[in-house]
Amino acid sequence: GQVTYHGPGQVVAYPLIDLKRLGIYVKEYVYRLEHCVIKTLEGFGITGQRVAGAPGIYVELADPSGHAARTGPRRDPFEGLGKIAALGIKVSRHCTYHGVALNVAMDLEPYSRINPCGYAGLKTIDLSTIGLSVAWSEAAQLLGQKLATYLAP
Repeated sequence: GQVTYHGPGQVVAYPLIDLKRLGIYVKEYVYRLEHCVIKTLEGFGITGQRVAGAPGIYVELADPSGHAARTGPRRDPFEGLGKIAALGIKVSRHCTYHGVALNVAMDLEPYSRINPCGYAGLKTIDLSTIGLSVAWSEAAQLLGQKLATYLAP
């Protein structure tokens, strides 16, 4: 990463998980966090995607609710995508802290002054940018439900 930004209109969840007790490693934890965001977006009719080597969840800007998988190699793996959720994971003694941030309806201008997640030119979006009007509380509740489901022992 390098720089993190959190602001109003963003759902931030920092699960405190004992990975040893849960019986998983960090990569599985990251996968599950991303899965929770993908399932949350799915609940709003949006298709979230992963980008290999770049934790977080992305949305196809031209077709946010499309289900077509990206195919073929790309010079720019972020081409046509907007980052809608970021992950920042810390682990100490098998216990997690920090977590995930889902952009719902926020002022995205601060992202223009940083390289989100360390990637120059990466476009950051929120649900309202892609035409979805969702209350922050509704997004928070759904993400919370997904976290409780997919991070349960």
